[in-house]
Amino acid sequence: MPVRKVSTLTRKEYELLYNKYSKQTSMGKPTGQMQEETQDLLDSYNQLFNWDYNEMCRFIENHSEEEFQAHYTKYHQLCDDYGSELVDNFGLYFDLDASFYEKFEDMYEGEYGTATDFAEYWCNNVDELKNLPDWVEVNYETIWESRLSKDYFEIDCDMSEYTYGHIFKKEVN
Repeated sequence: MPVRKVSTLTRKEYELLYNKYSKQTSMGKPTGQMQEETQDLLDSYNQLFNWDYNEMCRFIENHSEEEFQAHYTKYHQLCDDYGSELVDNFGLYFDLDASFYEKFEDMYEGEYGTATDFAEYWCNNVDELKNLPDWVEVNYETIWESRLSKDYFEIDCDMSEYTYGHIFKKEVN
């Protein structure tokens, strides 16, 4: 079977096709009105990595052109590795300050199902409570609420990925 060559559209070709077939209103300003460096990055990312213009423009609309230039590659890598819903919810926690995407992996503790499950893990593997006798009953929910929630926060993904209990540090040293 012969291999069919697939061509990559230029930004201008993409805009023409998008405007012709899209019934949605345009997001933000057209790419032609963006800074030259932003336009060059949009074209480069699309041609080199086949990244979607709509996703990149949505990032610019939610953040800024400057944050796109500085942080979009990290954001895209995180979305590939962890899922866009988790990364977007992480961004919302920090009021869409894109610089926090650079700290995501240092802050991420893992997925534990619930914050209470994380509290149990923390008590049994990290804190001094791991040496308690077996007959002592520990209320992990109270430990999360009274101690750990001051230093950690939880993100649940319930739109498409349905994963819960993603735990992050509030601050990175």
